[in-house]
Amino acid sequence: MTYKPGEQQSRILDFTQIQVDDRVELTHPLTQADVDIFAALTGDFNPLHMDPAFASKTQFRKPVAHGMLSASFISTMIGMLLPGSGSLWTAQTLEFLNPAYAGDTLKVTARVKQKSLATRLLVLEVIITNQHGQKLVSGESTVKQLELQKEPELMSDGTAMVVLVTGAGGGIGAAISNKLASQGHIVIVSDRQFEKAEKVSSDIIQKGWRALALQADTANFEEIDFLFSTVASTVGPIQSVVHCASPRNILHSFDELTWESIQEHLDVQLKGAFNCARAALPHMVGIQAGAMVFIGSIAVDGVPPTQQTDYVIAKSALTALARCLAVEYGPKGIRVNIVSPGMTQTDMISHLPDKAKMLTRMQTPLRRLAEPSDIANAVAFLLSTNAQHITGETLRVCGGFIME
Repeated sequence: MTYKPGEQQSRILDFTQIQVDDRVELTHPLTQADVDIFAALTGDFNPLHMDPAFASKTQFRKPVAHGMLSASFISTMIGMLLPGSGSLWTAQTLEFLNPAYAGDTLKVTARVKQKSLATRLLVLEVIITNQHGQKLVSGESTVKQLELQKEPELMSDGTAMVVLVTGAGGGIGAAISNKLASQGHIVIVSDRQFEKAEKVSSDIIQKGWRALALQADTANFEEIDFLFSTVASTVGPIQSVVHCASPRNILHSFDELTWESIQEHLDVQLKGAFNCARAALPHMVGIQAGAMVFIGSIAVDGVPPTQQTDYVIAKSALTALARCLAVEYGPKGIRVNIVSPGMTQTDMISHLPDKAKMLTRMQTPLRRLAEPSDIANAVAFLLSTNAQHITGETLRVCGGFIME
């Protein structure tokens, strides 16, 4: 196969199909501009390469192109032709036999000498010649073809969904996004701060999974409506919603508490869930299917914790909303549930005294705080068809701290 200069599409070869003695070649007309660019890139301004007057006093009589400039096209051959995409150049031996000059046409030829399936390594015999067939460079290249990640497995029923996760820039939201993406779903990573959403989305994409980062304030219906329409026009309608957005839970005694703090929690958590449901339900009703999971808290169970009135009010209302939606939309095939974490190891509890964390740990039968992955696993279960007969429920993930 011959590679044409300027082509940017790398070959994608199945390593198992590459055979010993397979050959490829590429050609490149070497220009003075190539020499100048290489000198500027490397800082090698040796007058043998750059100064005709100096070079005329040598045995070559004119400037000689850098040897490594010619050899650099071995990298082109490896990355674009053999083995192509996903190849890593790991070792090289070179012998420079004759000089190359601006105006020469280089031909780089590679032949597979050895192949190891176990290590995915190739040993290539490489020869560079000029337009007269004169051998300029010879050597051996060792190349590893990286094994790309396989397509992620889908959920137990083999289906993939477009899933919105709000507040996805936080610890629990990020864990949920990664878990759902690992199951094959297209995850819409949404956060009020786009930088956080983009970081989570980039991490997911680097793992070979699918995600799209979008900025939206859940308390603003116009922004949520725009998010849903944007997603529908790019990757398809949102089929499931995980509402994880929450303001930071700052401790306040009641005499320090302001209504503004309560309102913020109601806006982000309750109104946010309301807005997401309003935007998601038309499509869900149309297909007679869909699932929503709201992230609640065990703080609404039993005796409420002190100095968290704003947080507990919002989480209590959020739980009530989920149950009301479950009753009204259950006949239409739509499920709505709550996942209520106990104290979880995230930045949200970084302001809490260590003594409070230790006390909670010791009062928990499993003797540890929850990890974000614990919450993510519960959410993934409730969205799956394994939970198709569960709605209006609160799944507590608290290590037994609350038992009812």
